[in-house]
Amino acid sequence: MNDRNCRICSFPSTLFYRDARTFFKCPNCALIFTKDIPEKALEENHYKKQWQSTEPDFWEKQVTNLISYFQSFGISPGKHRILDFGAGSGELTLELQRRDYRVTALEPMTDGYLKDQSYPFLFDAVVAIEVIEHLPNVWEELEEITKILKPGGIMAISTGLTNSFIDSPDAVEQFKGWWYKDDPTHISFFCNQTLSVMAEMKNYTIEIFGDKLFVVKLA
Repeated sequence: MNDRNCRICSFPSTLFYRDARTFFKCPNCALIFTKDIPEKALEENHYKKQWQSTEPDFWEKQVTNLISYFQSFGISPGKHRILDFGAGSGELTLELQRRDYRVTALEPMTDGYLKDQSYPFLFDAVVAIEVIEHLPNVWEELEEITKILKPGGIMAISTGLTNSFIDSPDAVEQFKGWWYKDDPTHISFFCNQTLSVMAEMKNYTIEIFGDKLFVVKLA
């Protein structure tokens, strides 16, 4: 695929911003993306440093927020199975387990990829906290997730959305100062328009909660 083709909808995209990396913006779905991806060893080292620097109460707050969304979608402790996709250091899994949720962790660096797993059951929910912005093959990973979800299952996905500036006249300047884009492993930046296009392309139902989290519900 051409470096300018959007990784979500494949539309030829235009140059949006350039620093150490080159970023494009899709005219169809408004995804901002780069094809400048760090080498594997550098990427893994970066992730491990992030795991070590996470504040102790970070995951407690994440789980408290997640549980409120789980409840609205009928996901209950002790009853439903959850996959922590891109589990990192495993702190999210442990915190959910402390609150009696049935959670399986999957961290590709230690467990291998989802396509290589063989679970003896399907999951009611998949959580992907700060994961989707790292994925070079978004659709491939989402397709693998749908294979291990029950009908009516959900994906709860958090990432920094660009809604606050994507339609602004000074969007480039705001993106330039946005700390989230400075992480060298962040390669895709979504907004509500991107999610709307994704829902239409795959017949997803997507509910968006603020500028940080969205939930995909399968038919």
